Amino acid sequence: MANNSNSNAIKETKNIQNITKIEDLDFENINLFRGETPTDIKNQCLQLCKDYLSGEWIQQTVDTITITRIMGGLTNQLYYCGINEPNQTSKIPQEVAVKLYGKKSIKNSDNYERLPDVIIDLLVSENELGPKVYAIFEHGQILKYYKHRQFRIAEQSNTKLVDEVFRKLARIHAMDVPIKRTNNRLDLIYESYKFAFEGNFDIKTIFEKNNCQTLLNTDIKSEIQFIRDIIVKANSPTVFNHCDYRSSNLLVTESADKTDGPIVVCDFEYGSYGYRGYDFILLIREWGRKPLDLTVDGFPLKDSQMKSIL
Repeated sequence: MANNSNSNAIKETKNIQNITKIEDLDFENINLFRGETPTDIKNQCLQLCKDYLSGEWIQQTVDTITITRIMGGLTNQLYYCGINEPNQTSKIPQEVAVKLYGKKSIKNSDNYERLPDVIIDLLVSENELGPKVYAIFEHGQILKYYKHRQFRIAEQSNTKLVDEVFRKLARIHAMDVPIKRTNNRLDLIYESYKFAFEGNFDIKTIFEKNNCQTLLNTDIKSEIQFIRDIIVKANSPTVFNHCDYRSSNLLVTESADKTDGPIVVCDFEYGSYGYRGYDFILLIREWGRKPLDLTVDGFPLKDSQMKSIL
């Protein structure tokens, strides 16, 4: 995992708490940092690398390494950790990404909340689908560091990359993962509705305060039933899903000669069994638009556009 490497100029970025108007809500230029960076992060990362990587890391001090917090990661903190004077002939990785677990926005029902994540991450690492895992510890992982850019609008016109994106998705869907196989996607939708509309959470007041006329004038429960009927009618098979298969999690890596390397899929944190169509929609809804662009213009795509993609 790594920072975006294709910028030739430094972009002006803002922290999300400083956004005051909707026009400034450009997710490509916002620092999405969760929580405070620990004051002793250099010591933490160095000790982890010494304990789990050994080799040249044993001789390093906080003055001989570079630690940088990587943008992104709303439920984890991710740090670049590299040796300032690397040994180019060593078999020990000289730069890595250290992932420290945070709180998940959707918790597993298992007592061992991170156990499914560890199983999934190891499988995708061994199958060369996700980041290579160098080490696993109680509160995080050490991963391979990738120089990359994200799969954005420009990459959507590259037939080689598009082909690889969907072939990788097919391989993910074909994985046999030893976790719960319960497909409860529809139940989650209805549970979310009950929490928002039938519990103590006063969502209608929020709609009124923010003048959300469309939501106020829509029978949400009927809309959910409409969606349920379509999903059942589609008869999409239940497979292992990434559940967050979108541009930000598709890394176009950089090879040694600066050309495009293989695509690495990251952030399998919400991977679970569900309808195969779910991952397709997550990616296709971004086609031809910026990440998290929630406008409806041009969506759904025309059949001709879909055929050119698939």
